[in-house]
Amino acid sequence: MRILAVLMVVSVASVGLCADPKEADEALIGWWRPDSAVMAGKEIPREELIHRYLKLSNGEFRLNYGDQLDIGTYKIGESDNPKTITFVVTKGDNKGKTTLGIYEVNKGSLRICFDASGKTRPTKFESKPDTQSFLASYHRLGRGLGRGPRPLTDLGGE
Repeated sequence: MRILAVLMVVSVASVGLCADPKEADEALIGWWRPDSAVMAGKEIPREELIHRYLKLSNGEFRLNYGDQLDIGTYKIGESDNPKTITFVVTKGDNKGKTTLGIYEVNKGSLRICFDASGKTRPTKFESKPDTQSFLASYHRLGRGLGRGPRPLTDLGGE
């Protein structure tokens, strides 16, 4: 009986360790807006972040920054620690670029860190001077946004 109990605990634990990537991706799906961002150790001014949005949906992303737009795919590594994310831009100014990053999602917030050069994947959530590291914290926008964010006045104004 004891052996059966141990086997049950081990099997339940192993199911948790083999988390379904689709479930992990569910936590990322939606429109995100940056609260803060740091590039190469320098804080990006809040007014530059107001018109930036990131949409993640089932392995596809859309990044609006001002009047520019990048579209592409992303793949996550849920079992990695920290969790990894790889972006490949298929349309836009950065077409053909691959970015290696790490992420963490917690309820309505998302943190992403990546090396803008596309050469390495960060191991920590930091952006230091003399690097190409980018670190951003996002908050989830309401689910009723349909095809995209509404004008800022409809989002509570800023």
